Amino acid sequence: IIFSISPLLRVFCQLIKCSFHLQVLECGVCEDVFSLQGDKVPRLLLCGHTVCHDCLTRLPLHGRAVRCPFDRQVTELGDSGVWGLKKNFALLELLERLQNGATNQSGMAEDALKGMGECIIRCDEDESHTASMYCTVCATHLCAECSQLTHSTRTLAKHRRVPLADKPHEKTLCPQHQVHAIEFVCLEEACQSGPLMCCVCKEYGKHQGHKHAVLETEANQIRASILDMAHCIRTFTDEVSEYSRKLVGIVQQIEGGEQIVEDGVGMAHTEHVPGTAESARSCVRAYFADLHETLCRQEEMALSVVDAHVRERLIWLRQQQEDMTILLSQVSTACLHCEKTLQQDDCRVVLAKQEISCLLETLQKQQHQFTELADHIQLDAGIPVTFTKDNRVHIGPKMEIRVVTLGLDGAGKTTILFKLKQDEFMQPIPTIGFNVETVEYKNLKFTIWDVGGKHKLRPLWKHYYLNTQAVVFVIDSCHRDRLMEAHSELAKLLTEKELRDALLLIFANKQDVLGAVSVEEMTELLSLHKLCCGRSWHIQGCDARSGTGLHEGLDWLSRQLVAAGVLDVA
Repeated sequence: IIFSISPLLRVFCQLIKCSFHLQVLECGVCEDVFSLQGDKVPRLLLCGHTVCHDCLTRLPLHGRAVRCPFDRQVTELGDSGVWGLKKNFALLELLERLQNGATNQSGMAEDALKGMGECIIRCDEDESHTASMYCTVCATHLCAECSQLTHSTRTLAKHRRVPLADKPHEKTLCPQHQVHAIEFVCLEEACQSGPLMCCVCKEYGKHQGHKHAVLETEANQIRASILDMAHCIRTFTDEVSEYSRKLVGIVQQIEGGEQIVEDGVGMAHTEHVPGTAESARSCVRAYFADLHETLCRQEEMALSVVDAHVRERLIWLRQQQEDMTILLSQVSTACLHCEKTLQQDDCRVVLAKQEISCLLETLQKQQHQFTELADHIQLDAGIPVTFTKDNRVHIGPKMEIRVVTLGLDGAGKTTILFKLKQDEFMQPIPTIGFNVETVEYKNLKFTIWDVGGKHKLRPLWKHYYLNTQAVVFVIDSCHRDRLMEAHSELAKLLTEKELRDALLLIFANKQDVLGAVSVEEMTELLSLHKLCCGRSWHIQGCDARSGTGLHEGLDWLSRQLVAAGVLDVA
């Protein structure tokens, strides 16, 4: 056998060269070759050195930073740790090119060896000749000369002869009938035997009567499906790769990092680019800094109110001390005068009668005034403090709240007012003008203005809006035909600037009457969620006759007005 060695030597030299280049691209710590993905991916440190991902995870952490194993310079890590370090894309591109080159050289070596193998195929008629074609009928390798000689007869000339490159694959023989080639594929799903069969298996063997297909046709169909699958896999791989690139971009945007920029004179330097995480943290810090500043300002205002109250109260108490001292002095003087008079003779006692009477009358008046003063003033050192929702401080046993009660005529506004005031039912009487009553509930004192709801009185509602802290709007749940009218008046009410910060409590009255509109249905019919958007509101079902639901409404107002946890409404 004679063949040329020089082509093989060239191929092997190229393979050795590529292998050498790949081994040069290795991690300086573990001395393993870098890879395009996985634990051996090359990552850049801030100092410029490249270390594989696996070695970086093994480096000791110094807070949120690692030290380069070569020059000990510090590289800060983000929230993602080592995963957040940039890959050395230049090294990855070089590594990919070298690997592709090695693959191509390997393919060339296989082709060269295959070519060499083809060169050493000898003619079956004359081994000194090199075969160049193959007879598919005779199953022999022939050179051109021997092919012409052996197939010169009319019968043999009909044999199909093809170049060696187009030589068909040898047919696989049936393991059951080894003289016959496998030509068919069984398509029966319930068949327990293998799918491959020859003509004997098909006609007389285990696959007799089974559905079948030609082997070549079935193989071509499978190849076509594999090609389709490969196309889908490539498309899917591209989608996953694109998604991965987007994920990398999102991570970089969140973490931020260092960016190389050039200044005006062309000098390059690194510049920190903040990520969205840092921006979010800055936003939170700024928000709470504003809150702290606002709270400090409100604290100073609240302390000034307390200081003013303490100062005024101490002035009043000291004035009372002086008055009591003067009163005691006057009483003592009167007592001494009376004792002296008692020691005098009868004539002097009789002459002093009028003076003593005036003195006693003065003492009685002063005693009466002192008694009235003591009854009205409680000597308590406590300073009751209540905070509103807007962090304003109120000093006193009762916090006063101004409330305006509005609604259509006949809705039950006055009935609700007197039920809260006197806990008694009052027959409905149309209100001409207004009623005003004070209702004390827990530690709150509600000053409630009940304004008439007749059509001619509604333009006067605006005169009661000033300094109003809460609006109570009463709706008759029994009159479905007036719900739209109530909706219209409520919508006008909510557009008033003076009521912009006022609380809104809606009483759905007469819930005890059969057929009354429920609270849920009324909320939907009046579109309250849309109408009252942006303000504090609540709808409460109630019955003015029995008082059911009224105190629940006042509880809601109390919770909205008084800051929870500072001084519970009691």
